[in-house]
Amino acid sequence: MRHSRKLLATLISAASMGYQPHLAAQPREGLQLEEIIVTAQKREQSFNDVGISVTALTGDDLDALRMNQPVDIAAQTPNLRINNIVANSIPNVTIRGVGLNDYASNNNPAAGIYTDDVYLVSPAMLSFQMHDLARVEVLKGPQGTLFGRNTTAGAVNFIAKRPTEELEAGATVEYGRFGYASGQGFVSGGLAPGLNGRLSVQRIRQSDGHQTNRVNGNDVGRVDSTAWRGLLQWQPTERLDFLLNVHGGKDESDIFLIKIDNPFSAEDDNDSDVFSSGASVDTVQDIDSEGVSLTANWEFAQKLTLTTISAWEELDRFHVEDRDATSLLQLDGYFDNSIEQFSQEVRVSYLGDTWVWIAGAFYGNDEVKTRDRFDSADLLPLLGLEGFESLGNEYRQETDSAAAFIHSEWTMMQDWRLTSGLRFTDEKKTFSDAFTYLIGGGQEAPLFPAVRNEYNTDNLSGKIGLDYTGLENTLLYASISKGFKSGGFQGQLTFDPSDLQPFGDETLWAYEAGAKLTLLEGSMQLNTSFFFYDYEDMQFYGGIFDSPVGTLFGIANVGDSEVTGGEIELAWRATEALDVRLGLGLLDTEITRSVVGGVAEGSELPNSPEVNINGMIRYEQPLSGGLYFETILDFNYQDDVTFDIVRQPIEAQEESYWLWNARAGIGTQTGSWKISVWGKNLSDERYRTQVLNSSVGYGESWGMPRTYGVSLELDI
Repeated sequence: MRHSRKLLATLISAASMGYQPHLAAQPREGLQLEEIIVTAQKREQSFNDVGISVTALTGDDLDALRMNQPVDIAAQTPNLRINNIVANSIPNVTIRGVGLNDYASNNNPAAGIYTDDVYLVSPAMLSFQMHDLARVEVLKGPQGTLFGRNTTAGAVNFIAKRPTEELEAGATVEYGRFGYASGQGFVSGGLAPGLNGRLSVQRIRQSDGHQTNRVNGNDVGRVDSTAWRGLLQWQPTERLDFLLNVHGGKDESDIFLIKIDNPFSAEDDNDSDVFSSGASVDTVQDIDSEGVSLTANWEFAQKLTLTTISAWEELDRFHVEDRDATSLLQLDGYFDNSIEQFSQEVRVSYLGDTWVWIAGAFYGNDEVKTRDRFDSADLLPLLGLEGFESLGNEYRQETDSAAAFIHSEWTMMQDWRLTSGLRFTDEKKTFSDAFTYLIGGGQEAPLFPAVRNEYNTDNLSGKIGLDYTGLENTLLYASISKGFKSGGFQGQLTFDPSDLQPFGDETLWAYEAGAKLTLLEGSMQLNTSFFFYDYEDMQFYGGIFDSPVGTLFGIANVGDSEVTGGEIELAWRATEALDVRLGLGLLDTEITRSVVGGVAEGSELPNSPEVNINGMIRYEQPLSGGLYFETILDFNYQDDVTFDIVRQPIEAQEESYWLWNARAGIGTQTGSWKISVWGKNLSDERYRTQVLNSSVGYGESWGMPRTYGVSLELDI
């Protein structure tokens, strides 16, 4: 591949830095980095004991960097890209070039997204608010053994803070540009012997918008969202505990305007402001979500623990947008989704001195109901569809997924550990009541009878890996793993019912090697990884169907590709006052086989910049009177990226850019209060986060301009 040798040389050079003897010889008394505990292998382990490429962001990191939604974590995670597909809605998670660029709510992400070990089935469920979290773990590469469903790219787990026995409480309030105001708080403590509880709430409001609707002069960008979570942890005996998690949210925020050069209208011809666009309707969303999970752990014998996780989630979403960005009725979209899911996982873990194994089973059922409509009275006549003012589609999809898995870690000799695992998955999808309709004169007319199709698949995925710990403060690891993402059905409208036939599974074989080194007497951590992917029968979304209204988007298996790359992450406590974190992601992607017209062999995968860089520098200095001063500078860089795999048009390519953020504050050394000022996108960079083609041109979504504000944190 074009850049594989360069990537490999860079990574080997960086990794070799960790073996320079003078680095490990310098005394660093009192500067040790804090140990991070992760659950990447379904049990608590030190980050440095896990032979997997993982980026872990602690709750303190999330708060310090003001990360409020899943899309934010990509800024500090090498080779992770999260971009909203439709304006500020429907996040697409791409890890190491593997993702699903689809806005339909019935198709599963390529990266498994979990909240407290509960899998979320739809990209429509991924715009939740992050609050009161202990950490976020990003697992890179296929996680087909322990995490299972649809993890060709990897898995991201959002883990809430647990109830405490001692009484704790805290609150944070913020105010910023565009009338931004937020408040969040928590209270935690013992309720009875063996029973602890925790309640957290977050409310975000923004009264002004950063965009202007040139049709009526109104601001667009208002925010109105609420999220809450209640936890109860009961430990009746030393060997038995239960955790009940009840949570929900409400989001009635604006949907951002889409910037477009509409060939059917001159309204935008003299409008060069990227934050000015048009809409003939109020672009808003109304999302209601709620869920509950019950986790039980029972140590029924020495070193043997039974774990069960029962979960139910529901989301209702109504989304209104104006894709033509004019005062005309061309593509004014209304998306109505209802999603309900249930899952049950049961596993038994054995934690021995030289052998650890986890065996279990999983079952999940989910149902997605969708009705989409585009009001297009000013567009359809131009395309030969006289007498109609709207078109849309409707469907219902039900999925049943069952799996059995086993994972083993065996210390076969001193300093050598063999990890292996297998997972068998059986999945059935039923796609029914699916049709496209036209509305004319107030009457709805289906274009074809309702379609019903089924897709059944089974697949064996797994992993084998080898860890070596014979070098001081070093873990070396290598692995071969296989992941798969099940096939399914496209959720967009079509004029041809044959387009509603299922597409097939995609498969990814991953070959990876890496190192985790603790240096400078524990004050520095250096992690490196190098990988090669053989990516077969890729599922991609793009303009692949022709219709009377122009190119229609859909999803299909488009061919094969290869991905080569790596990551370097450095954490260094340089002095008692200074912490530095740096990350580098490198990617080389290439389509090696194409079976779809317009997808050229040799082209790159979408959302896969060759280089991405992230960093954070934190300085903290004690002051008199029991106070301290803190300042944080964080940044990230993204290389050139393309958003559209089909024909890779120049309109859908974004140039490289840097983003800079900063925060400075004063607080008490006891942590009882802290007041800070902050700024995001300090250089006021103009950059696009998504470009999506349609019958009226390329719709652009632009990142937020410079924002700033003040925050006050209180701990009681």
